Amino acid sequence: MNIFKILSEQEVEKLHSASLHILNTIGLKVDSEKVRKVLEKAGAKVDKTMVAHFPSNLVDETIKKAPQRVIYGARNPKYDLVLEPGGDIYNRPLTGAEGYIDLETEKYRLAKMSDVTDWAILVDALENIDYCTAPYPSDVDADTRDIRILPVLLKNTEKHVEIQPYSGEDVERMVELALAVMGSEEELKKRPIFNVLTSITSPLQLLEYASDVMIAAGKHGIPLEINSMAIAGGTAPVTVAGVTLLSHVEVLAGAVVAEILNPGAPIVYRPLPMVMDMSSGVALEGTVENAMMAAAQVQLVKETYNIPTNMFGQVSDTFITDGQSMIERVFNALLPSLAGANIVSGSGHVEHCYTLDPVQLVIDNEIIGMTKRVLQGFEINDDTLGLDALARVGPGGNFLSDDHTLKYFKTEYFRPHIFNRGTREMWQSKGEKDLNENARERAKAILREHKPAPLAENIVKELDSIIKRLG
Repeated sequence: MNIFKILSEQEVEKLHSASLHILNTIGLKVDSEKVRKVLEKAGAKVDKTMVAHFPSNLVDETIKKAPQRVIYGARNPKYDLVLEPGGDIYNRPLTGAEGYIDLETEKYRLAKMSDVTDWAILVDALENIDYCTAPYPSDVDADTRDIRILPVLLKNTEKHVEIQPYSGEDVERMVELALAVMGSEEELKKRPIFNVLTSITSPLQLLEYASDVMIAAGKHGIPLEINSMAIAGGTAPVTVAGVTLLSHVEVLAGAVVAEILNPGAPIVYRPLPMVMDMSSGVALEGTVENAMMAAAQVQLVKETYNIPTNMFGQVSDTFITDGQSMIERVFNALLPSLAGANIVSGSGHVEHCYTLDPVQLVIDNEIIGMTKRVLQGFEINDDTLGLDALARVGPGGNFLSDDHTLKYFKTEYFRPHIFNRGTREMWQSKGEKDLNENARERAKAILREHKPAPLAENIVKELDSIIKRLG
């Protein structure tokens, strides 16, 4: 159910025209000489300042080569995700956080490799978190931690995994790890069990490492989420319209490059515009304007190129899991979801995505569950209207024991795990716990009791052997 359109037809056309104009006249600075040559051969015009200019017809023809249906495979096929127009909506945490809220002490600290394990186990157990990312730990080699976390995730969740690689070479190592699990390049291309994220650097720059990631991912059929984090008032125009436009242009530019390098490569549109707080210089992610921009960009790309989308969702700029966090993340999850995003991201994150909190992750599982329930809608027919039940019960009766109630009461309404409902006396008898306390208890119970399905011992040995070679 996609019921929300924030842009008029004329506004979509205005943004689309402006995007094509910018790509043609202002262009994209491309650091890689190899990539510039490929782009020029494909029809882009490259000037002496390393800027590639893309004619409108080249943009249209190239992006239309991108698949509108992208598979995110999983170690267990029942968790495979299908990203396609009008399809299901999925959810994940964000990547790259270095801070962590300790589940026991409730205090902030830097993330550790043991947190990667715990995070994967929590994601594996939470039914509304559809795939897994990880914190970037401080207690391993910083230059190779993007590679080192992948086998930890593969061992501790059966769900799809996303990594933000540091280089194209690192993507190759990740493919080697994935092949140890999947067995063949053919199977990995059919059901890639991980995807990667890379970014256009605002304003309008493609750094060499990012193009190397594009090349490596496309070669192996690994889905690529193309990211822009343009900052209104910093690296982008300060207006909502201006930063919406620039981040859209940057992702389109990345999509053109990725498809020219590897025609038919699976890509996902992922603009993440932010707003500079002029009093502190911090790039904000949880404002209501962020939610509006995400909804606008989903609508814009759906009505032009219709490639899969991944947007900021349940994100917040506060430092702890509090009321501000709940308000910000509900707006930011609901608007792009109603607009038809394929993925909304941010579960478990606070502090502008710098910090992960397991308690927030458990709460976000409920927020996303409620969002999915909204998108499901409700069916209206003679049976769901309860016409026969009304006739049976009649004036003055009750429906408590009627067959219609027994048929529907368990499936019609979303049932949260950690909300306080019932009577005050019931709440008091359970210790008068608030939402955060309930979520903390559930997170601890999952880590005590949930055992992800193990990988075969020979696969574990192969993963460990690959990591050992990193030194």
